[in-house]
Amino acid sequence: MTPAELPAYLRRLAADVKDRAAVDAADAMAASYQRSVVMSMKGDSAPGLPPARRTGTLARSVRAEPAKLTGGGKAGSSVAPHTVYARIQQLGGDIYPVRAKALRWKSKTFGPLAKGAKRSNYVYARHVYLPPRPYMIMTDDYRRKCRAAAIRAVQAAIREASGG
Repeated sequence: MTPAELPAYLRRLAADVKDRAAVDAADAMAASYQRSVVMSMKGDSAPGLPPARRTGTLARSVRAEPAKLTGGGKAGSSVAPHTVYARIQQLGGDIYPVRAKALRWKSKTFGPLAKGAKRSNYVYARHVYLPPRPYMIMTDDYRRKCRAAAIRAVQAAIREASGG
């Protein structure tokens, strides 16, 4: 390649890489954020901390949508949970029974017994408040990981386009 041919080569390379690099970067950032959110679901589920992973359903429901070009060399993607109880875990709120008179769940600890009541493994309530357990939050650490993933994706796209 001669020095005179270099500007045309670079313009062609930029055009080839522009859209593909944007999609690759958006996909890499979404995948990085999804991994970080899923990994946060462990250990204790105290109020203010991400929910504990019991069955893994909530963690499996957090999905990254494939990136789409939005024009001008820009692309976007989204990461979101897809279970019915994802929102109440994130924001907290009141839970009421829908098909029964009371909510029921197994418990290892028991509250006081009413006179003449038998002790069982179940707790009954007409209403429960679930405190927020935010897990879909963009922390500085997640932001750094997403940025690093995007940089790696763009560098890989440039290497591919330049034949290296």
